[in-house]
Amino acid sequence: MDTDSLHFLGRLGKPWGHQGELTVHLEGIDLDDIVHMGALFVDIEGQKVPFFFSHLRDQGRVGVLVKFDEFHDPQSAGILVGRDIYAPPGHLADASDESWDPDEFIGMLVKDEAHGDLGEVTAIEGTDKNPVLVILQGEQEVMVPLVEEMIVSMDLEERSMTIRTPEGLIDLYRNA
Repeated sequence: MDTDSLHFLGRLGKPWGHQGELTVHLEGIDLDDIVHMGALFVDIEGQKVPFFFSHLRDQGRVGVLVKFDEFHDPQSAGILVGRDIYAPPGHLADASDESWDPDEFIGMLVKDEAHGDLGEVTAIEGTDKNPVLVILQGEQEVMVPLVEEMIVSMDLEERSMTIRTPEGLIDLYRNA
């Protein structure tokens, strides 16, 4: 993956609580824009390393907190204190108003939270403002709108993503 396409978000702060959560100092980004990403890249000695998180939340006056899956206590999470964090490519529009390229999704394996494996993205249809993923599993074709709110997580290295489709959408195709 081209780590030059990552978007700078801010910096990780000190541990908070006893579960390995860290404070997050976001710079010019809204928490709602990143809460559904599933993973953040952390700069460790010049390498951008992906870390999956179970939650990213606003904790009032403490600020934003993140709980990475790999860390379960403040001591282990402490190795990330002071490190820069980045968003995966395709999740944020940067200052030049360049957003993710829908064609990056072709070839990804898609899984729905409720319906399991949906198949592989074979094409993008629709318009630039309203792209639609064409997902093929065997002979069955499923079309799903590509909107960030439906993306639960994405693993760019594994070329896979998990989505949360509106109730009834997948059933339209499976019952046809």
